[in-house]
Amino acid sequence: MKNNKLEKKLERARINLYNVLAILIVIIPEYLAELIYTVEASQHKGILPNEGVAWEKEAELKLSKMNIYELRLMAKKLSIHGYSNESRNSLIRRINRKSKKRIKWKSLKI
Repeated sequence: MKNNKLEKKLERARINLYNVLAILIVIIPEYLAELIYTVEASQHKGILPNEGVAWEKEAELKLSKMNIYELRLMAKKLSIHGYSNESRNSLIRRINRKSKKRIKWKSLKI
């Protein structure tokens, strides 16, 4: 009987020890890491500036804002062949090149 009570007390003490260790090893460092991250993130203003005149004038900025569906529609309008197989970055390069050629061609006609 006495042995059984002692085992229960030891088991309870072991559980309490594991709880304390879990708090010390896992929960407190996680909390500190989150706190440090939020302080660091608040100091850096990594927000993109509002869209202004540059976003309207620069073709590359416009293209970087578009999703792949919009890029493929533009490639179709510009008669770029094989646009459906291209990645986003290569499609942006091809559209940029093609649109520059068109602007140059139109300026020569005038």
